[in-house]
Amino acid sequence: MAKGKGAFYDTNVLVAFLFREEGGFETASKALKKHAARAISVISIHEIHAYCLKFSVEDRFTKLKNMLHKLFKITPLDQNACIKASHIRKTHKLPEMAALILATAVHGGFNHFYAFDRDFAELDGSKLEATVIHYLE
Repeated sequence: MAKGKGAFYDTNVLVAFLFREEGGFETASKALKKHAARAISVISIHEIHAYCLKFSVEDRFTKLKNMLHKLFKITPLDQNACIKASHIRKTHKLPEMAALILATAVHGGFNHFYAFDRDFAELDGSKLEATVIHYLE
């Protein structure tokens, strides 16, 4: 297990793992096993619920939400993270939700941020403050 504040995960890593997406499940599993301290944004809870609605599996959401609360620190969005997100969005040209989730990780001082989202491809290996960004292919 890696040392430090731990890792923060983008929603797409959770979706790949929770829904056993072909081509993403194994990679997500490995990224999740690397760190004992794991966190996600409260935005990810919303996005997973939207995913459940989209694919008509809302009945699974309560169980998934309870599991997420056991496995991850659920990090709220606050004003300082929102301000940081505006700067990240402008500098790195990320979509709003991606910038908000990454800003929450950076503001929280997490050592690692993992994402499958191609919006993060150009940031792979770069460091924002204390947070190293890992784009998972």
